[in-house]
Amino acid sequence: MVIRLIILDFGGTLAEGSINWDEYHSSIHEYLRGLGFNVDLNELKGAISAALRLLERVRSREEELTLEEVYAHALSKLGIPESPEILEGIHGLFRRHFKTELYPCVERTLESLFRRYRLAVISNTMSDNPRVFLNQTGLNRYFDLVVCSRDLGIRKPNPKIFQHVLGRLGVEAKEAVHVGDEPETDLQGAQRTGIKAVLVDKGGRTQDWSGPTIRSICQLPEVIEELSRADP
Repeated sequence: MVIRLIILDFGGTLAEGSINWDEYHSSIHEYLRGLGFNVDLNELKGAISAALRLLERVRSREEELTLEEVYAHALSKLGIPESPEILEGIHGLFRRHFKTELYPCVERTLESLFRRYRLAVISNTMSDNPRVFLNQTGLNRYFDLVVCSRDLGIRKPNPKIFQHVLGRLGVEAKEAVHVGDEPETDLQGAQRTGIKAVLVDKGGRTQDWSGPTIRSICQLPEVIEELSRADP
């Protein structure tokens, strides 16, 4: 098969991300009090929990909200008027509290693939953290396009997010490979779009996938080479 484009998931594929939600929400509480809003911490956490439940309902439809939309919903429950400046401050706190660590081999793998293929990222996230991280580390130089689900209001496995990338880059589905660690979003989304998929199964836990599988991103160039040699 002729491969022109490799689409990569971000979290769980290229990097590991984590956040202490209690610390993050406490920092929002301090931030709001600093702005003059006398908000009870428990009431704030309750409003945020309700907003996150709304997010899950939206995501169950393969749609996405932005972090700003989620926290605007929470603040409205507390009578705090919607303000782009306040919401950007809350997003900034999220970026500060969210820890991202690249997996081994990532830069070497990207450098190898970049020589022969176009590269893109599709990440399911309400934040812009993947794009910010790639920009800050300089890894954005390898990618033609970085798409976060918040950008479009849709998320994997919705085929529209894959089709958006294909359309932007002028590539047909049969010329693309998607690489990710989540069977329900990455594999199903790629298959529904007609894109070949590669599973990153770090723990060897996925039993019902017979397609190409790697344990580490380090193995990806070899698997892509095998797919390139395969019959169409």
